[in-house]
Amino acid sequence: MKPIMKKLLYLLAAVLFTTSCKKDDTKIFEETPEERMSARIDTLNNALNGAPNGWHAYLTTGVKGGYGFYMDFKPSQSITMVADLDSESATKPSTSTYRIKWVMNATLIFDTYNYISKLQDPNPAVYGGIAGSGLQSDVEFEYQRINGDSIILRGFKYKNDLVLIKATVDQKNRYLSAAYKANIDALNNYFNGKSYNYVTIPGLNNKVQFLLDNANKIITLQYSDNNGNVVKVTGKYNYEDQGLNIIDGIVVNGVTFVRAAIENGAFVLYAADGTRYVLQQSSVPILLMQNLFAYNGLYKELYIPPNPPTGINSGFNAVYLACQTKFAQMNPPRSIVDIRFLLASSNTVQLITRNGPANTAPFTAIATYNFTYANGILTLSNPSYDGNWTQRSNEYAALQNYFATDAVFKVDYVVTNIPNLPLIGGLYKVSDNTSFFYGVLR
Repeated sequence: MKPIMKKLLYLLAAVLFTTSCKKDDTKIFEETPEERMSARIDTLNNALNGAPNGWHAYLTTGVKGGYGFYMDFKPSQSITMVADLDSESATKPSTSTYRIKWVMNATLIFDTYNYISKLQDPNPAVYGGIAGSGLQSDVEFEYQRINGDSIILRGFKYKNDLVLIKATVDQKNRYLSAAYKANIDALNNYFNGKSYNYVTIPGLNNKVQFLLDNANKIITLQYSDNNGNVVKVTGKYNYEDQGLNIIDGIVVNGVTFVRAAIENGAFVLYAADGTRYVLQQSSVPILLMQNLFAYNGLYKELYIPPNPPTGINSGFNAVYLACQTKFAQMNPPRSIVDIRFLLASSNTVQLITRNGPANTAPFTAIATYNFTYANGILTLSNPSYDGNWTQRSNEYAALQNYFATDAVFKVDYVVTNIPNLPLIGGLYKVSDNTSFFYGVLR
């Protein structure tokens, strides 16, 4: 290699080495990571404590619907709260504590037991949740954003949004007085004695049935569209100081319903554009149950929950009680947890029961039947029982006999004057219509 070429290569190498050794002082961010974390925590903390009249809020759950709250945060890390969980939570302000810390993000943590904690309580006896996971809610919420007068947070585990909106002084006064529970009671009591509620919507030829399930905090709207198809839409809701809030809205034929309230004795649904839709009543069912209850329909099972509806007079009640009595006589005592009558396929029914001692995993037993279903008449045949059922055949004897004898049923609603029940369906024995199996349609 020529001397000139060697010199050029040495010079280039020296320049590259010198350049690579220079310290690069360019910053991608103006602040350090610690400064950015501290700023985000301060933003959330200042916002929560920057509402002189507190916040009204709502939260959804994984197992049930939505829940409403009033919250007042103090710089001392205490919080006062009321909620729409039950009568106590709506009338008795709870004081607890909170923290804001960095857990991959600025995070609001309710660190002592309060009404939000109740939603995640793993003991079903506390608020009816699932053993081990409650209603699948959180007590730790990641800060997402501030949008005007609202703070949006998200549950750390179950990813349900907790939305807080600044309250006015009038809202604060209503939440912390008897007016809050009075509003909840008025909305629920409106439906006493009113079984078939509906609204009419422009563009739809048929009535739209309205159902308020206050046990699960779910609103359902169902109807036959203009092509004869049965349509069902649902939404979660929470009670507020005035009316109720339909979380995320419910859309029917292009109309988005966002809230409801009692006005001059009428139940009014409000669309997002402010249009009012007044609930009306029909003397007959809006939709026949036989059009809804099918293995591929809107509903395909009747469910008897752990705490069955009371006040329904049926010959089946004696059957249920006989089974419960037999289970209670076992050692240790057991009880029926729940029962599902499920249209499992186009020709197969499963009667799925669970039983067990208190505070233990339930024991599942299944009876299977063939069935035919025409013109609202359901006929069962060819019963078979799994090993778990056979093992408890003495305890299940009354139930087994009920579905093996005169097993021809008329499918229809159960109409009662009991307030605030979800939609109840019944299997009425054709041989004796005073005896019918009943459960929540789902």
